Amino acid sequence: MQNPVNPLVPLTDEEVMLRFQEDDPLAFDELVRRYKDRLFTFIQQMVRNPPLAQDILQESFIRLWRHKLKYRNIARFSTWLFTIAANLVRSEMRRQAREPRVDLEPRDPSERAIELPHPGPSVDAQVHRNMTVEKVRAAIDQLPDEFREVILLREIEELSYEEIVEMLHVPLGTVKSRINRARGRLQILLSQQIKDERP
Repeated sequence: MQNPVNPLVPLTDEEVMLRFQEDDPLAFDELVRRYKDRLFTFIQQMVRNPPLAQDILQESFIRLWRHKLKYRNIARFSTWLFTIAANLVRSEMRRQAREPRVDLEPRDPSERAIELPHPGPSVDAQVHRNMTVEKVRAAIDQLPDEFREVILLREIEELSYEEIVEMLHVPLGTVKSRINRARGRLQILLSQQIKDERP
């Protein structure tokens, strides 16, 4: 006897969330199934502590449950859920107060954000040959919090600039500047890794 097909699978996230708001008992489980791994990866790469990341993940879904009626289908569900998780991460980081915060944005309005040069074919090919998921994650781990957060949201979660602005409540120029600087630092870190591996 075959298992019944989950009727929520073909629905969009937003449609499943609306079913959840209507108390469909399967909807919450479906949202958890779709997002638990992605959300855990994002949180873990921010806090770098698996047990703490698991706690924040659980709290994110608890808040999703508690505040389900606050969701309005005018934004992507993923943005709304990642905003919940990002706010919890920032609250935890403030609570821990592990390190003093550093202003990473240019104080001088004339200071330009780092623009990445386009690598030539040989350099680009070499980077792609040597780059692995582990190396990229290790490099991302070395970024300051502000840079790590935006690069994860933009490059890993593939959120738009506008969605990141909505999540972080910072100006579009600040988001673009942080992403440019994060990419610049990643390029330096990954290039250094390649040099270190040469015989």
